[in-house]
Amino acid sequence: MGYKIQSGMSTVLNPFGPDWSTAPRDVSEATSVGEQVEDSLFGKKKPPLLDEDEFPDAAKVLAQLDKYRRKIVNLIGDPETDYFLQLADGTIAMIDTHGMIMVGIKFLMKFKDNMPVLVGAIAHEIGHRPKRWAEYKQQKPLNIAELQKLCRYEETRADLFAGRALAELGMSCEPMIQFLKDLEEGPHPEYFPAKMRADVIREGFREQTGKVKTRQKLWPELEKIAPKGHIGDF
Repeated sequence: MGYKIQSGMSTVLNPFGPDWSTAPRDVSEATSVGEQVEDSLFGKKKPPLLDEDEFPDAAKVLAQLDKYRRKIVNLIGDPETDYFLQLADGTIAMIDTHGMIMVGIKFLMKFKDNMPVLVGAIAHEIGHRPKRWAEYKQQKPLNIAELQKLCRYEETRADLFAGRALAELGMSCEPMIQFLKDLEEGPHPEYFPAKMRADVIREGFREQTGKVKTRQKLWPELEKIAPKGHIGDF
């Protein structure tokens, strides 16, 4: 599905990730499925990066969002240094192979008072966990249709994680869902429709909410400790 966001630089398609409607390289040049998927999800041209010192208001919001970034990384149990936020232009949110989460300044400022949308976006990006792409060891290159199918799976996985993370943080998942529905313009080869994505996000949210309630009931003392790894291996 195409999601457009206007910037001073360009109009881009970005539903919490880069627009990868075409493969970045010929499949015959790929050495592995892992390389293909990594390039498709994280290998596109990066948006213009912005200096936070030149945008103090945005920098304050980004600093607030970074506190949630730390909590989410703690929840998943990854090293905090695996992910970091970077102010950018011409995007909503996207992540690269090094864990840099680029957050678009217009998106950031538009939703500065609706933190669940911003948190949902970076949770989705963290859910990609780019440093685990080595798990794709298959050597046979994929054609475009196969690659798109695998990318849809990975985007669904990231949506499920975002729902779980929002539940752990005590935030509603509905603002994120509404944002995706509002942006949907038409079919996209690598994303499922917003309605299906909403079902996935809500499922992750419901599942994790149940776990949180169980912990609070059976192990109340545990809730006083930083819940490192509560979302588990994802």
